[in-house]
Amino acid sequence: MLHWILDILRGAVMGVSNIIPGVSGGTMAVSMGIYDRIIYAVNNIFKQFKKSFREILPILIGILIGLFAFAALIGTLLGTKSDEIPVTRLPTNFAFIGLILGGLPAIFKRVNMKEAKLPGLILFLLFLALVVVLPLLNPPEARTVDHSIGTILLMIPLGAIASSTMVIPGVSGSMIMMLLGYYNPVINAMNDLRGGDWGSLAILLPYAIGLIVGIVVIAKLMNYLLKKHAALTFCAIFGLVIGSPVTLLMQNRECFPLATTGVWIACAVCLVIGFAIAWFMSVLDRKQSEN
Repeated sequence: MLHWILDILRGAVMGVSNIIPGVSGGTMAVSMGIYDRIIYAVNNIFKQFKKSFREILPILIGILIGLFAFAALIGTLLGTKSDEIPVTRLPTNFAFIGLILGGLPAIFKRVNMKEAKLPGLILFLLFLALVVVLPLLNPPEARTVDHSIGTILLMIPLGAIASSTMVIPGVSGSMIMMLLGYYNPVINAMNDLRGGDWGSLAILLPYAIGLIVGIVVIAKLMNYLLKKHAALTFCAIFGLVIGSPVTLLMQNRECFPLATTGVWIACAVCLVIGFAIAWFMSVLDRKQSEN
């Protein structure tokens, strides 16, 4: 029962992280020590349905809770619907930076530079540069969506793109959606559904189909890479993950001059709490794996 509760909590963290531009659900999965389990379960869902479904179900429940139950709260904390920067924006982002940093030791243990050698170092630097450059791109104005056939069909490939970046640690699906101009419409549709507007399902259902397809396809690719080129893959993953805190800081640099001493203290507290949560969950997952 404790295992289920912890996996639901981990899934909720992944769900919430997928809402925040600059944070990757895959990064959170790696930081909390459940990335390999998710990739294996998704990749073997048809071959070992009962085992894989039982493994991934509590995480999926947590992701849905994080996506829908906390979408409005995260939007309020980050001020996504306001022109003013709320005092909670920086502490919220520092909490996720702590979550990322707390999982770095576990990831670093899997970076085998003796095997990866120079190609591994090059991959690390390339993927680190990739995740740092993304926030420098200027996102377009939020696009408007309707319930036309064209928009509904468009949601499927958009969902696939977003899900692929969720599965790949360090690359934020929310940031990609923001760069494409469809972040706000999807978040608004989720909040509308919570408010009882069932018409938003015309947007969310095809988007969800795309998410599922993208997750399955990319999970198979990641499973292959982890089996055949584990050393190089983890060098790339480490570059993506270690660049994520830099991305978050760059995205929130306009908040720095406005932050008071109290805000910076709150940031430090949230950083420590986030670090402790990720560290605790990764340790628990490692102990469960050993048992």
